[in-house]
Amino acid sequence: MTNKVTTQYNGMILLTGYLQRLFVAETIYRRVGETYEQERYDNVKALLDEAYTILPVFEETHTLTAAQKIQLQLIAHQTEELMKTYFKQMPLSFNQKLAIVGSSLYAEQHVNAGIIRLGKMFNVEINKDFHQRTKFYEERTKMIDYLVFVLHHEEQPEEQFKKPIDPWFNDVIKNKDFVLEDFKQIAEMLEFN
Repeated sequence: MTNKVTTQYNGMILLTGYLQRLFVAETIYRRVGETYEQERYDNVKALLDEAYTILPVFEETHTLTAAQKIQLQLIAHQTEELMKTYFKQMPLSFNQKLAIVGSSLYAEQHVNAGIIRLGKMFNVEINKDFHQRTKFYEERTKMIDYLVFVLHHEEQPEEQFKKPIDPWFNDVIKNKDFVLEDFKQIAEMLEFN
């Protein structure tokens, strides 16, 4: 298996991770009664669906056609544009922070699972940390699901479940400048230039 194939697959995992992040954020906004744009939600869902039509084909063929590469480049460009408005103007409400934290955790979980899948599919040794993080993400996303569920039903969540959101949010904000760097990396991995 060539390094090029695993690099391209990794690029698609990273790209779909950002789409996952956008999709989950919009879903949480909707579920907890925050203001959201239906058009943005529909656009993100369409981009995610489009990317997920390419991914299984690539898993079978281990190659990208010229048309798929162009399609991925358009998806990446639109995703990057959407990420520019992902972070809302401060200060944020608890529900807005929850959407950012929840979507970041789901995206990281998606990328982690994708890297584990890459290792299995292409017989590449993956750092043990990725396997160990699986439980970590499961626990945190369950907590996010609980909070969204309770807020969706207009109930008050238990304080112990609300407490970690602020520190987790602060961690996400610390890393927000790396988003645009990731899109440069995606472009390199998928050989857009």
